[in-house]
Amino acid sequence: MNTLSYLVTPELPADALCRQTLDALPLVFFDVETTGLFPSQGHRICELALLRVCNGEIQAQFSTLVDPQRPLEARAFAINGISEELLRDAPPFRQIAAIVQELLDDAVVIAHNAPFDMAFLGRELMLLGRPLPANPVFDTLVLARRLLRRHSYSLKALSCDLGLSRPEHRAMSDVWALYGLFRYLAEQLAALGITALGDVLRYQRGLFPEQPDPVQPPLVSQALREGRQLRIIYRSRSSPEPTERYIYPLELTQERSGVFLRAFCFLRDDWRSFALDKIEVMELV
Repeated sequence: MNTLSYLVTPELPADALCRQTLDALPLVFFDVETTGLFPSQGHRICELALLRVCNGEIQAQFSTLVDPQRPLEARAFAINGISEELLRDAPPFRQIAAIVQELLDDAVVIAHNAPFDMAFLGRELMLLGRPLPANPVFDTLVLARRLLRRHSYSLKALSCDLGLSRPEHRAMSDVWALYGLFRYLAEQLAALGITALGDVLRYQRGLFPEQPDPVQPPLVSQALREGRQLRIIYRSRSSPEPTERYIYPLELTQERSGVFLRAFCFLRDDWRSFALDKIEVMELV
């Protein structure tokens, strides 16, 4: 699959919603296990779990194995231990899609390395002709990197460091670890005066409350507005020779070393961050 139509691009919440504090909003903690790493190469979800919480109260939880209708890669089995035998009687995603979408309804979605989980969810929904979720998304990987100083930012390493429930590379155990990690990160955010939905979303992009947004180049603004791709010539810090990339932009972030464009990169088949001052050519596709 060479299309990006399965990628989930969260919509910017309305101003009134942005001002609401996290304890007033339904939060859904979400994790998937998959047959491989790349939905663009036809890999599928083989297990998922969701935990819906509002104001500290658990409203619902759901976990199931999923028939991926394709073999698992050996390296995926080595990580999650999900075998063909375990999946023999599992439902296909089409049988659980309505439950998943109901649990996600009107909620903030929270995941660790969220683009990975949301891309796989998006692909499953796209295959069924169902609408992609437009929920606000918190990525605990990004938040942890901004708030903490650790040798590793994997969910397992952070959970061990912080004395939280340890994930086991199975969806529900990872969700419980994710829940504990987010509660810890939310306390760190609150200490910085960041408690509203909009402020957390901006902090993910490296911005504090009242800090102005980076100025968007006109072509980036147009691509974001119209959902279009960009062709760029990029000179990375690791390679002296510039390379041509086709990217699908998501947002601008403010980092210590400057302004970056976060985008899906076709060359790497993954999300990447591109320093604006290293982009030598930019064209709409």
